This record gives sequence, C-alpha cells and structure tokens, in this order.
Amino acid sequence: MASFSNFHFIIGIILLVNIVQGTGGEIVFEEGYTVSTVIDGDKLHINPYSVFSLYGSSSDLIILDSVKSTFYTVSFSDSQVSEMELSGNGVAGYKDGDLGSAMFNKPKSFALDRKNNIYIADKTNHVIRKITKSGVTTIAGGYVQKTGKADGPAQNASFSDDFELAFDPQRCALLISDHGNRLVRQLDLKPNDCSGSSSGSGVGSTTAWSIGVIVACIIGLIIGFAIRPYVLPHTGNNIRPGQHDMEALPNQSGETSGDLLLRHQKRNC
Repeated sequence: MASFSNFHFIIGIILLVNIVQGTGGEIVFEEGYTVSTVIDGDKLHINPYSVFSLYGSSSDLIILDSVKSTFYTVSFSDSQVSEMELSGNGVAGYKDGDLGSAMFNKPKSFALDRKNNIYIADKTNHVIRKITKSGVTTIAGGYVQKTGKADGPAQNASFSDDFELAFDPQRCALLISDHGNRLVRQLDLKPNDCSGSSSGSGVGSTTAWSIGVIVACIIGLIIGFAIRPYVLPHTGNNIRPGQHDMEALPNQSGETSGDLLLRHQKRNC
C-alpha cells in the first residue's frame, strides 16, 4: 500500500513539472544580488508606502507614510538613521502653505525632479500638489477637485481617484498613469523645474562642435608642415606647366623657340 502511495506521489510530481514546462513557466535564477534592510519603520514609527532617493545624495531619502499623510526626510549612514518630518501633520485634509501646516489626504504616489521638488498624486483630493523648500502648492486640479478626465489648463484638469506620477526629464513633464480613466497623461512643467535635468543637450552639442573644429585645425597644420618640403617654392615667374619642355622642342625646320627668338632679334637689329 505504501509503495502504491509513493507511486502516485511520483506521478503527481512528474505531472506538475510537465504542467509548468507546458505553460512556458521556465524559471531562471540569476545570482549575485544582496537584499538588506536600511530603514526599520517600526523604530521610526513610519509606515513607508513610497520612497525616493534625493538627487545628489547617497544617504538621504524622501519617504511617504500614506496612513499618516506625511512626508519624511530620512538620512542613514554607518547604521545611524535619523528622520525629520518634511510636510504634513499626521491629519488627513487639504491645505497648502508652509511645510509644517500643510495637509494631504492619504496620497500613495509621488515623484521627484532633478531639483528635488516633490510632486504628489493627492488622489483623494483629486489634485496634484508640489512641495518645495518654500512650501506646498497645488499645480493641477485645483479649480475642479472632483473625478473626471478633462485636459487643458492644469488647474481646470480633472483626474480619476486612482492615478500615479512619474517625472520625465526629457519632456520636462510629469507622466500621469490615470488608472481609473485608463489613460496616460502629461503635465508640462515650467522650464526652471527642469533646469537641473539632462535635457540641456544644446551646450554639449556646441562643445562637441568646437572641439571638432580645433582638432581639424590641428590636423591641417600637421599635414601642412609634413608636405612643406615637397612643395616647390614660388619664383615669381608665371610659367605654365610644360612650358619649359615646349621651349626645348624643335619646330619642323629644326629650330627651337630660343633659336627663333634670337633670329627675330637679329632681324630687328
């Protein structure tokens, strides 16, 4: 009886393997990666819902605690972690202004530009907010504050109650994944919001062009000095190619051009 059960067990394993292989479920394990905990939310009394690393820093993070509707700046180095409340007071609501008194309504998505400005998908309030060093503002949806899918001037735009943001430095824009409306939308930012991004490629192109001109000039000088010994010096006589050879050739009577010139001079005398 035991051998019969073992037989069924083996058959079951074989069938399971065949099912996985038949559905194209090949699994490839790539080694060489390591997972480690850098921040313990329980110790900081933070429930990290979304996190971004600040540009230009290897140890500073922006963490969103959606439950508390609060953003935190967290620094960690050599196992020392410190956190500071950035904006939001732990109470859900809608209020712009200074960082300490601003209120959000359980946002779950935010984006960070190259100047470390923060853009919040405050979807319960149906608006997009912005955090800078000077405070919090509403940059889209402020005149509507209800669900919809209207485009146009940002303050007149409307969004679903489920959308996320991503910063696109090439477009200098926020890309909006509007899940509720099944749309991908774009919010164009101001040029100074993207001044620290890599989109200013015109300077790089001008620099490359200047370097190319300088290199071409140097190569031209080198070639000029290299061929200089092989170039005949200018004597001031405007002699056409082959003229010396033509003067040395005799005519039909056996006279060269020099003989003809001498005879012509004697005749004039």
